[in-house]
Amino acid sequence: MPRPRTVNRKIPDLPRGMRKVGNVWYWRGTDELTKEIEKRLKDSGMSMRCGITPNQARVWWERNISPALVAAMPDDDVAGTVEELLRKYEADELPTMKREATRKEYEGRVRRVRSAFGKTRYAKTEAQALLPGFLSAVTITKHLHDNRKRASSANKDIQTLSRVFRLARVRWGLTTFNPCEAIEYLPEAPRDQYVSDKRYAELYAAAPPVLQCMLEISTQTGARVGMLFDIRVGDFDKARLVLRVTKKRNDAGHQAKDYVMTPDLKAALDRALELRKKNRGGAASLPSDYLFITRQGKPYTKESFKRLWRTLRDRTGLGAREITFHDMRAKAASDSASDADAQELLHHEDVKVTKRIYRRKVPTSTPLPSAIRGRDAA
Repeated sequence: MPRPRTVNRKIPDLPRGMRKVGNVWYWRGTDELTKEIEKRLKDSGMSMRCGITPNQARVWWERNISPALVAAMPDDDVAGTVEELLRKYEADELPTMKREATRKEYEGRVRRVRSAFGKTRYAKTEAQALLPGFLSAVTITKHLHDNRKRASSANKDIQTLSRVFRLARVRWGLTTFNPCEAIEYLPEAPRDQYVSDKRYAELYAAAPPVLQCMLEISTQTGARVGMLFDIRVGDFDKARLVLRVTKKRNDAGHQAKDYVMTPDLKAALDRALELRKKNRGGAASLPSDYLFITRQGKPYTKESFKRLWRTLRDRTGLGAREITFHDMRAKAASDSASDADAQELLHHEDVKVTKRIYRRKVPTSTPLPSAIRGRDAA
């Protein structure tokens, strides 16, 4: 019999350690602290049977486990502060993030939130939030205002803080008040850098050969850099190219996007395949092998791509954020004939996203004729 899951993905608000055996929910410890609590409760004769519905399981946990967790917290200046919640978030949530890049991103957010609010006391109730000394919407709003130059990053930090408070309310039972609910986030101005054909030609000429292939594929299909990393040798033929859109996940972990093969696209793909053969293990390739590999024969990662892009920056004297590879995706959208064509190329569900963020080329118009002789004469 397979081992039951300890996390029910369809019911994310259930505490970690909940598992369903038959029609009954049970709980068990998942880390050193909760395993010690489980052992202590079992020694006292308590059953870990939580109930037959998710609500019963949640109530059982809040009645028996949550108080034990609070009692186990060290009696120091951490209890009752945002630092207490952040530590629980690090213990409960970060280990569940499978992608290392995602986990590191959230670790960075937690560090910034800790620096800003870690020592501040959080309110147990909405009434307590009105008292001085507790974290409030006013304090959070001031923090956003002070960091308006990095609006996108600041907004994500507060969204993470809001998630921490939601867990503290529905899962940990530590508070009934979320000070982030009334927050007005900072407006985020979309990036407006458009890479002209002349500028693109300069970048292409200075780029290493493998990066030239990536630039060509991206500016023709609008593919993100991660989608390029994921191209396999068997994903293209004379008729089409298939890209995996991992930002739109299904049961397979991605959605497939087909592109009709054009002479320019095929030339870039064929060249990439020839360059692949010069790397370790690249001569003998299977359809499932990655198209882009490093000299050591390993698939490209964000770090190896950064080194590749840094070579281009050094050769052209580009600033850190002057032009990014993601601007190639915007170039593909900007050079499309219409908003609808750009939306289809980039595989967006809403054309508003395409227009607001990716259509960056300055529109041109033909001036009207002089009105001196009358425009209605014609």
